[in-house]
Amino acid sequence: MTIRRDADPSSAPCCATAAYLYALTLDASALAWEFLRRHAGYRAAWREAPPARRDAAARRWGLRCRP
Repeated sequence: MTIRRDADPSSAPCCATAAYLYALTLDASALAWEFLRRHAGYRAAWREAPPARRDAAARRWGLRCRP
């Protein structure tokens, strides 16, 4: 028996769609957070900020840290 595999498995429509179905249930703020948390610039800014300055780093991205 031979199993045929595409050269690029990410091109399969079911893989891309199924991975993001949860996004259909998100409200506006949750959807915004989902996009922001994936932004390389945001992740770098948060990672590089010392813990005492993370509030300032968050404000630059339009966020507020919880107490």
